[in-house]
Amino acid sequence: MKINKLSIGVLFLLGSTTMLLAQQKNDTVKSTKNIEGVIIQGSTKKGKESNLINLQRKSVEVIERVGSVQLEKQGVGDVATAVTKATGTQKQEGSGQIFVRGLGDRYNGTTLNGLEIPSDNPEFKNINLEIFKTSMIEYLSLDKVYNPRFSGDFGGANIDIVSKTHVGKPYFKVGLGSSINLQTYDKANFKMQDGGPGFFGFNEATYRTGSPYDKYPFTTKWNFKNAQNPFNTSMDFEGGARLGKFMLFGYAGFDNSYEYSIGKEGFYFANGDANKDYNVEKSDYKTNTTALLNVDYKINSNNKLKFTTNYIHSSQQEAKIYNGYAYDVDRNVIINRGDNKLTDTWINQLFGNHNINDSWTLDWALAFNLMNSKRPDRMQNTINAETNEFLASSAISNHRYFDELKDKTYLGHLYLTKKFNQNYKLVVGYDGSYKDRQFNQTTLGMNFTTSVPVNYQDIDAFINAYNNSLFIYNIQKSNYSIKRNIQSGFANFDMNLSDKFTLQIGGRFDYIDFDMAWKDILDDSTRKKQYNKFLPALNAKYSINDRQNLRLSASKTYTLPQPKELIPIAYYDVTANVYGNPYLYPSDNYNADLKWEFFPKTGEIISLTAFGKYIQNPIGRSTYSSASPSDMTFFNIANWGYIYGAEAEIRKDIFSWDKSKIYAFVNGTFMQSKQELKNETELAKENNGKTAQFSKLENDVQGVAKFLANANVGYNYKWGGDNTVDLVVSYSRVGKNLYSIGTNKVGDFYELAKDILDVNINFSLKQIGIGISGKNLLNPHSKIEQINDAGTFIHKDYTRGRQVGLSLTYKFSK
Repeated sequence: MKINKLSIGVLFLLGSTTMLLAQQKNDTVKSTKNIEGVIIQGSTKKGKESNLINLQRKSVEVIERVGSVQLEKQGVGDVATAVTKATGTQKQEGSGQIFVRGLGDRYNGTTLNGLEIPSDNPEFKNINLEIFKTSMIEYLSLDKVYNPRFSGDFGGANIDIVSKTHVGKPYFKVGLGSSINLQTYDKANFKMQDGGPGFFGFNEATYRTGSPYDKYPFTTKWNFKNAQNPFNTSMDFEGGARLGKFMLFGYAGFDNSYEYSIGKEGFYFANGDANKDYNVEKSDYKTNTTALLNVDYKINSNNKLKFTTNYIHSSQQEAKIYNGYAYDVDRNVIINRGDNKLTDTWINQLFGNHNINDSWTLDWALAFNLMNSKRPDRMQNTINAETNEFLASSAISNHRYFDELKDKTYLGHLYLTKKFNQNYKLVVGYDGSYKDRQFNQTTLGMNFTTSVPVNYQDIDAFINAYNNSLFIYNIQKSNYSIKRNIQSGFANFDMNLSDKFTLQIGGRFDYIDFDMAWKDILDDSTRKKQYNKFLPALNAKYSINDRQNLRLSASKTYTLPQPKELIPIAYYDVTANVYGNPYLYPSDNYNADLKWEFFPKTGEIISLTAFGKYIQNPIGRSTYSSASPSDMTFFNIANWGYIYGAEAEIRKDIFSWDKSKIYAFVNGTFMQSKQELKNETELAKENNGKTAQFSKLENDVQGVAKFLANANVGYNYKWGGDNTVDLVVSYSRVGKNLYSIGTNKVGDFYELAKDILDVNINFSLKQIGIGISGKNLLNPHSKIEQINDAGTFIHKDYTRGRQVGLSLTYKFSK
């Protein structure tokens, strides 16, 4: 049945060939005068580093791209990891979220072929990039400098995933892979939740609706079960062909991963006493099923259409067993917590490109994105470790939780380009976006009419349908809706003032409307918010010679609060509870970059960049003054904040001989930051009385690591015409950074530095590919520390485990 569901989903997508779509990546360079040999033929060539660097050299805008060819050599399988190969980026541990130049999720944007795509998690603005597979992309475009064609909600970067387009001979490729996590594969006690998503990730648990007071409402067990053979697997299919005027590319794949860890989680008072102090056994199982279809249709040399449809189904089930001290009940407890999430994302895009005549070009796009994310059966029970009885301090201590998030987004744009001559070009455009997000949750809390000893490994012996009379159910429901409407117009004017100097000036106007409503046991309210934003931007390039550029960029942008941050409904976790804040408002960002580029030869680059960002009223997460010291919310936390730094990048062939070469790709980022935090009076005035007491009124900006680095050294050898071997050693360093700001002297939370080492060997033997990988070989601790006057304490500490794997591909082609 699981396989049938998977097959139906894939066939449905691949059968959508009656629709047509066109991708238009509207880089300024695309519409300028002849790009001096940068017109690229063939899908694999587009992803070659040499072509991407050549395009970077010619563009008036600052662009940075990571190509599919290099990613394949490095054994990078997902987009989240791929982005971290770019300068100044880091991935937040355990979430797939990306920080760019120290700025996290709310400051960045994610697009597919230039169009916004929805988040799969109500906690975040951006989709988890781990669920996008690099086999289906041409390259990643990381734009850290603002251009008015981007959404004005821009602070760190826009990450654009450009899907593959087939050009050339027809082919079909089959890939199989397997890997083991060395701290997981031999664990017979790897835990899975009963009724969880299952091996393929499509199972969905439910509960009996109606009045659960009359009958036992749950259809799944409380006991965890042990996984059988926790080995990671992957399989994918890829192909391309020409059918008349149609060019088709298709991809379908599945992979899963098991990760087991023993770690710690805690929260501590200002005097060092524990509020929560747990040893944790964690089992995490993830799946991803992806299908993508690109259809290119060339009507004639002046008119092109393209259709892209991408279906992604992801699942995650996490089983945690906490054992330790809880202050609110003043005793040691054992907590079983199972959480699983299912997400379906369906992206549909239709693009058109029309050369009206030699000087006029029209580009348009329409898109519809549908996302459905569910937590169909989160469960938790809490047991007194001394008496082995259920702890009934609140209904949340023992509960089942069910939620569903539905997100529909309608998008469109219309761009008109006029080239006056070889030196001047004007682009005017319209962008429209309408998002409708609906969320609802039900929590079935449980109170007990009797106390008896229970075994935490056999909860079903007590909580079952036969003992239904021993429970009192506490039902809590909440829901919210957010409708976001953004209507925008922009203009860009490019001027080639001389053979060496190019200037682009532009601006964007955004009208933003939020219509919000929410309801839970404590509050039932609505709120409307409207904003008008004018965003000027400047990009200038001076070509010192054919191999060197000097670039200057400046812009103003803004950062919107995210839906979950605005809604005052609690999300309960074991060590912290998070509440939204409807009084948040947008931040204003001022950005500046100065960059020098040197291109020694084809495929090589050396660059230095200085950058700075000044943020007015930045948004941040913090604990706040409440009855529970571990409660967190969001504020416009500071009057101002700034980030400045320098980036360096080198992509260079080190040494070549016969049919061999050694090459390197190295980048590093140094950053400093500061923000002036608001005092209690300022926060209370802005947030209807809710406030926080910070230990100091100046602090770092959250997420800004003082040092980031990537170093990749590769060896390439070719023989027999079509045979190659690539060995790539990849090292990354992520420095210490501020995770969250504490209040009432509980201290700040810091994510500690970590070092990551991967090794990958790829053999290409005509039609056969063999890959051998070793990932996370240093197995660093992913640790967050809480630091206050009483000392340094562990907030979270886990290791992910070393992973070794083998993959095989076979390519059928004419």
